Amino acid sequence: MKQKSLLVNVVYNFIYTGLNLLFPLITAPYVSRILGASNLGKVNFAAVIVNWFVLFAIFGTSTYGVREVAKVRDNKEKLNKLFSEIVLINGALSLIVAVVYYVFIFNVPQFSSEISLFVIMSLSIILNMFDIDWFYQGIEEYRYITIRSAFFKIISLICIFIFINKAEHYIIYGLISVLATGLSWILNYIYSRKFVKLNFRNINPLRHIKTLSIFFMHTFVVSIYTNIDQALLGFLVNTKSVAFMNRSKTVVGMAISVSTAISNVTLPRASYYLRNDKKKFRQLLSEVPNFISWITIPISFACICLAPNIMYILGGKEFLQATFLLQVLSLTIIFSPLSSFLQNQVLIASGKEKIGLHCAIITSFLSLIFNSILIPKIGFLGAGITQVIAEISAVSMRYYVAKKKLDYKEIKFINKSSISYVFSAFMMSAIVIYICSSIDNLIISFAVSAIVGAMVYFIVLLLMKEKVMMFVIGKVKQKFVR
Repeated sequence: MKQKSLLVNVVYNFIYTGLNLLFPLITAPYVSRILGASNLGKVNFAAVIVNWFVLFAIFGTSTYGVREVAKVRDNKEKLNKLFSEIVLINGALSLIVAVVYYVFIFNVPQFSSEISLFVIMSLSIILNMFDIDWFYQGIEEYRYITIRSAFFKIISLICIFIFINKAEHYIIYGLISVLATGLSWILNYIYSRKFVKLNFRNINPLRHIKTLSIFFMHTFVVSIYTNIDQALLGFLVNTKSVAFMNRSKTVVGMAISVSTAISNVTLPRASYYLRNDKKKFRQLLSEVPNFISWITIPISFACICLAPNIMYILGGKEFLQATFLLQVLSLTIIFSPLSSFLQNQVLIASGKEKIGLHCAIITSFLSLIFNSILIPKIGFLGAGITQVIAEISAVSMRYYVAKKKLDYKEIKFINKSSISYVFSAFMMSAIVIYICSSIDNLIISFAVSAIVGAMVYFIVLLLMKEKVMMFVIGKVKQKFVR
């Protein structure tokens, strides 16, 4: 299979990420104001519960599949066999988990008042059997992923504005959210015939179970320190706190997804290089962290400065209560992508997923302890502080393993470039704070600050002749020349 340009893949993934950023920016203000924090929190809480079951249905295939497909993508016979085996595992587990989920929700009293919502959200589990994004990522078919995402986001956007017009429509909102994703997964199967054939003869899906178990356990324990806080807030505090936490995490997740547009694209390429060109693999490890920090550091600083503006725009006055929560969580925008890079592009690509699992278990244990202590005392703010502690712990442990145990000395998070990013971000923040203090309107000050702040950040880096900035400028010039 012809190897695609890594830069083209990054561009497509940036477009895909941009759509993921744009969609909440359009829908969140409308949905938050129509449904209110309490009803929105009900949908968020139901989604959190369902996602725990979806984890078991996926069983680690989303990451494992990318790595394995990247290894055999040049061998049609092996690719067909691998694809069929993973699809069979995913389909069987989705049906089994769906049955367990129904038994669970119909026998737990806490869910009886919103049983219709929980039944509708269960479609995520059933439709999960059609989720083969891991295959398209493995063969680096990012163009298709981007176009498909754009189509279904536009459809769901139209449906939200047509069908969601009063607070009681939160169940319909849940249905639209589920179908927007689930129907895109079904389309995956139709399009996959262009690349691979589904054939259940002479296959052995059980051969993957041992390794999949490691990938699943890693995903599961990571979810403990990334998602358990919303479940605990729903049980121990109220659904409004869940909405505040979810909205703050949505903003942070949007920011993080910008950097993963780079790191996600390099996972299949890292696996491929490790088997075929170790020199290029090590070069990739040395370059990717700078590209990640180039994006995440200014976004983190901007979110801290513009937190009141962001929460007001996305949720209205009611969500201003969560301003400090967003500022705290903004720190994870820097640490989380670096942790994901170390896990996916270093440990998994090197076949050391067990080490990553051990790091995740320790992090989850710390998260449970701090959440149990802080949430009962200071509510959603305690959950935010715990999230930051967890992410710092996760990246620190993986960094130590990569540098000291695996001897990847090429990986450096603190260097001349990263110091340049911090300096430029401070310069940007000073301008942003001045603009916000000069303009009373939160929406106008946000727009002006975002534009001027970005310009200041990039201009300072250009004046410093920072290498990532110069590389990007060089590529842009090449495109215009062509």
